[in-house]
Amino acid sequence: MVARILVPVIILTILPYWWIGKQYLFLNRRKGCLGKSFCHLSRRWLRLLWWSPAMGVIGYSGFLALERNFLPDNPVLIDIWFGVMAIFAVPQFVFAFCSFIGWLCMCIAKSGKLGRFGFRPGNQGRNWGKLVGLVLAVCAFFTFIYGFTLGFPKMKVKQLTVYVPDLPKNFDGYRIVHFSDIHLGSYYGWRRGLPQRDVDSINAQHADLICFTGDLQNVQPSELKPYIKLMQRLKAKDGVLSVLGNHDYTWYLNIDEDDKAEMEKIEAEVRQAEKNMGWRLLNNEHIVIHRGNDSIYVAGTENYEKPYRSDIGKALYGIKPGSFVMMLQHMPKQWSKTLPSAIAGNDSVKVAPQLTLSGHTHAGQVSVLGLRPSMFTPFDYGLYEREGCQLYTTSGLGGTVPIRVGATAEIAVITLRCK
Repeated sequence: MVARILVPVIILTILPYWWIGKQYLFLNRRKGCLGKSFCHLSRRWLRLLWWSPAMGVIGYSGFLALERNFLPDNPVLIDIWFGVMAIFAVPQFVFAFCSFIGWLCMCIAKSGKLGRFGFRPGNQGRNWGKLVGLVLAVCAFFTFIYGFTLGFPKMKVKQLTVYVPDLPKNFDGYRIVHFSDIHLGSYYGWRRGLPQRDVDSINAQHADLICFTGDLQNVQPSELKPYIKLMQRLKAKDGVLSVLGNHDYTWYLNIDEDDKAEMEKIEAEVRQAEKNMGWRLLNNEHIVIHRGNDSIYVAGTENYEKPYRSDIGKALYGIKPGSFVMMLQHMPKQWSKTLPSAIAGNDSVKVAPQLTLSGHTHAGQVSVLGLRPSMFTPFDYGLYEREGCQLYTTSGLGGTVPIRVGATAEIAVITLRCK
């Protein structure tokens, strides 16, 4: 993970330290160092002291970048990295960015180009960016700490009633528990008990069906072994249905792409683990659920990107027009491929899924005033409706990075009603 963002991390660590040092610590030789208390230190040692945290961030990031896989085998190393970033990189970046914007406004004001806003040439005023940056830097620090400690363990049970067309009468009021992205490899130490809480909460809903929409693990199947017996406890009248997410393949393992046998062996371990849990894995296929003389179809596709294994035509093949179909897909962006207008030219597909359940985005894991990193991803969180079909994207339960701020983990309890 760190290897993929190492260059931006280096740049965005060095620039703030350079800017803060240049503007506020290391003035020109005539003025000397800032503050008499520092004057007994040579400029060389003061610079070394100032740059030490930045070099620590870069050095540790470089160390993690040497890991073979997307995440290190010991997840504590990633926690340490985010802690280091929260203390020695993020606040400095926030302060430096705001300070730079304030300085830039002062320069523009001095040139007279902001006269219409009340600024006068030669009067730069005060750099309010410093004060704003200081406040936001402190907020960023405590937000990170909160997200790792108090935010991540939070979980809510979200109740939704969804009105859908073509739902058979005997399925009116049918209750589904939808959960996703549990990322079992992220639970260790004081977080180890959270999956037990999640299983108990799901079972407490007494649902007709439980659906899981992918990302059971972080990187490798060995993460699942301690939790197989726990996941066997998930119970519903019609069982547990699941699909695979991008983390459930070998995409994040350092394996030669030509070594198909090794890739298949590892992916088979994930499928076997879900089978051992008693789950019904839907790999581009569908099943039928009966209630008296009525029935509905539940289809599921494999992952849509990285790696691409999805086959919508195969998953929906043979389903007759007028049937009610619920689709499980890990990535919500694939929903647009299953809408009536998208499947119109596909001879093997006769009906578009009236309801699709997805995960993957984690609702950004950080949401402040409605702003979240995933907001630029199509259908990233919540209930959507297009062309008479609906999609619900859940915020999921976990994440490869154990942090949550605002985007609380959830299980969704969906009650189907005839439209």
